[in-house]
Amino acid sequence: MTQKKKLYTIGDISDICGVPVKTLRYYDEIKLLVPKRRDSETNYRYYTEEQMLILHNIRKLKNYGFSLDEVHSLVYEKGIDSLKESLNLRLSDIHEKIESLQELYNEIENSIGKIELSSADKGITVEEIPERGIIYTRRVEKDFKSDSIPVCRWFEIFELIRKNRLKAESSILATYHNAPLEQFLKSECDLEIGIAVKESPDFPFFKRVPSFKAVTTLHRGPLSGIVNTYVKTIKWANDNSCEINGHITEEFLMSPTDVKDESEYLTKIIIPVK
Repeated sequence: MTQKKKLYTIGDISDICGVPVKTLRYYDEIKLLVPKRRDSETNYRYYTEEQMLILHNIRKLKNYGFSLDEVHSLVYEKGIDSLKESLNLRLSDIHEKIESLQELYNEIENSIGKIELSSADKGITVEEIPERGIIYTRRVEKDFKSDSIPVCRWFEIFELIRKNRLKAESSILATYHNAPLEQFLKSECDLEIGIAVKESPDFPFFKRVPSFKAVTTLHRGPLSGIVNTYVKTIKWANDNSCEINGHITEEFLMSPTDVKDESEYLTKIIIPVK
């Protein structure tokens, strides 16, 4: 004689499996876990032990990130091969998200580092600027003002990065293809705006800049006073037998894209030297 299988009420299943009654009712409604028997008079739901195992599988697959429709298909319709394929696709998706989160983590960590740099005082120093790839635009500005941000030029670069799905590895870089200090003396400036990127895209607005030695310092505060930092830095370079050997670059570590108060701006001056 076949032993009659024990049935469990919806309350029992909720307590045993740790699933809210409301969720079990919803699973019944969408045909994801239909009770084995329903009392015609009381409308009470009754479940089997096998359905507890199905419920466990449902919760596991839902925890993996599958939609309820996908869970239904995997539990009731597809076999082991389809399950393996779906799990591999899910694993690939998770891997991409991990990489994206790691990049976001690094970006936030870099922002914190720049803020901490604002309170450091390294003075003027000589350092090796590593090789890096740069996305850039370059053209002559006819009415250039050294104490203002060329916002439209910045957003050209941001748009190039966005359209080409690139990852920035630096803040905005402004390179002056003029004689040292000329951007403060003339209204016409041969200005290059760029950002270092992780990739090496094959299009005209990308170049790879070899590593080079540079005298560097940090300017804190509004750009209106940066000329004084320039003069001090160039004098230091001359006094220390560092001959200028290339065009000067500013890196906007803390700028209007980061802070509102101009007194909190942080600009790195990079002067290539021999």
